[in-house]
Amino acid sequence: MNVFKHIDEIDKACALALLENPRGSWRELSLACKIPEKKLARRINSLLENQDICIVAELNPVMANQGITVHVWIEVVSGKADHLAESLVQLAEVRVLFLTTGQADLFVEVGLSKSTDISNWVNHHVRCNADIKSVRTQVMLKPFTWAQHCKNKSDQSHLNSPQRQLSAEERQLIDLLSVDARLSIKYLSEQLQLSEHRTQKMLSDLQAEGAYAIRMYLDPSLVGLNTECVVQINVQPQHAEQIALHLANLPHTRCLFGMNGESQIFWHVVCQDLSDLWQLTTEELGQLEGVISCNSNMVIGAYKRAGFMRKGLKLHFDQLI
Repeated sequence: MNVFKHIDEIDKACALALLENPRGSWRELSLACKIPEKKLARRINSLLENQDICIVAELNPVMANQGITVHVWIEVVSGKADHLAESLVQLAEVRVLFLTTGQADLFVEVGLSKSTDISNWVNHHVRCNADIKSVRTQVMLKPFTWAQHCKNKSDQSHLNSPQRQLSAEERQLIDLLSVDARLSIKYLSEQLQLSEHRTQKMLSDLQAEGAYAIRMYLDPSLVGLNTECVVQINVQPQHAEQIALHLANLPHTRCLFGMNGESQIFWHVVCQDLSDLWQLTTEELGQLEGVISCNSNMVIGAYKRAGFMRKGLKLHFDQLI
């Protein structure tokens, strides 16, 4: 069942304009998609109210939870994946939870305070479950790109910015935007008890620094993306940075992280179809010097993305990107 089947071509045009400029004014969006301003505002508000789309700010994983992002790959007894997923998805520290094919049944991205918390978290929430067959963990070392939608270019100017802890005001601002990234500067300034000028400057500075990214969730088919996959890539160390930067700029790339463990690169992609994925993971990767091997894990169900669960839907029908 496609829960988005009622979205028509006008909705699609509005959504795509919003995808390119998530905080754009009605006038800016109207000019971009050539739809009258009042009609566009009505359509977008309807899409937002029905949760067909959702626009949120996602905190840079390095700055979230003191910077420790852990990927947990779980293999479970046949038929038990849903049960485990529905318990893990309720945990606040779980940011992403996918049902996958390949080496594991579930992929979980977890934000923890420090590396010493990894063992305690895994033992308490995962290994104690009798339905678990195997568990693998990896720690994210460097985010090359995250929270990206289908894009034509990538701004990576923030990659060399010094890592730091956010102030209470900065974190509060991003927390507000994580619920609705289109909140007005006036509303944000009132909540922060700051002037509009200072709030706008803080927002702009954080964005330039790469502290957060604004993303829009929508049905992948709206932009012709029907296949989603997490690719683990094993590379020669001396080529890792160059390979990562190349892949981060591809239009298919949603997230790309440098990891510890056997596979040094975590590459989350969205493609038009299986043929497109095949071309990406053979021809595209095959031309890069230093690639040793890759392992593709198809995403067949999204329980949670960036800490967001779509209300009113059974969890494994959430196909937002």
